[in-house]
Amino acid sequence: MPQNSTESSNENWATALRYIAGRKAAEESLGFLAYISATIRTTTGLTDVIPAVAGGCVPFLASAISLDAPAVHSRPIAQSPDGLSAALDGVRALARSSDEQQVVISEHEGCAKRTVPGHLDLLREWKADSAAAFALNFRGVAGGHLVLVRAAGHRLGPIGPGDLALVNEVADRVAAFNAFATYLTAGK
Repeated sequence: MPQNSTESSNENWATALRYIAGRKAAEESLGFLAYISATIRTTTGLTDVIPAVAGGCVPFLASAISLDAPAVHSRPIAQSPDGLSAALDGVRALARSSDEQQVVISEHEGCAKRTVPGHLDLLREWKADSAAAFALNFRGVAGGHLVLVRAAGHRLGPIGPGDLALVNEVADRVAAFNAFATYLTAGK
């Protein structure tokens, strides 16, 4: 019998640790989302918002990120180490050629069905582990894409469903900013 109580105790500890880790991850995600929202809201110059958001996303959310803001920037704003520039450009090209609102490339078990197998091979050639691209459309205003790439050593591992939910929230905020900036700059 003592063996059973030890196993039960170990299971209880493992369950408690998983619960704590899950709560910590959720709190980090909410804090990050609040930070990005505040960055968009409080950055004074229209042209400064997207670089500030990109800077806030790396390294917490991704190893590299690229954001479009056609109303205020003529080309994508990227925050990336040199080794991941090809991956950002490649994933951006895949997103542009797709009719989907999201392109996901990840070996995570929760994203495997959404990933085109050939895209994983391309991503490996570009020295990346996982990637996602989200269309930045808001109420009929096209805003390009948010593209993020994770390298193999990223602290969060490959992109999973929870990451996609968080990135979707960031993309929604950037898309709304893009639409607002389009409206503000239309009269100029």
